[in-house]
Amino acid sequence: MLPEISIHPALKALAPDLALGCISARVSVERHNEALWREIDQHLAHRSSTVKADQINSIPQIAAMRSAYKALGKDPSRYRGSAEALLRRVLSGKGLYQINSVVDINNLVSLESLNPAGAYDLEKINAAHRAPHRGHG
Repeated sequence: MLPEISIHPALKALAPDLALGCISARVSVERHNEALWREIDQHLAHRSSTVKADQINSIPQIAAMRSAYKALGKDPSRYRGSAEALLRRVLSGKGLYQINSVVDINNLVSLESLNPAGAYDLEKINAAHRAPHRGHG
């Protein structure tokens, strides 16, 4: 069962365009998946030919993330959202690190959507949600 997710009202007030999405899937983690990397390489070649570095800040998803960072008091030139950081890395010719199939898919989703993506172990989230919370002091 998916835990309920929501955006705190104070955060929503600072970043009104912020949205969350959640997908639940069973996956197996592989160290390397050749078919996935062929798709990533194709996407990287396409992205590199369609976006130039001086256009990054004007991409709506990137601009929204930068605006949210500013609203939260973070310098978006120093603290970049994952999609922007990945895109800048690709456009500078550095390519992507190969971590494992789950992280690699997140990077591909982030580069395709230009939104941050993350993967979390639902069993651990549910266990943490059920665990008694202890305050400090």
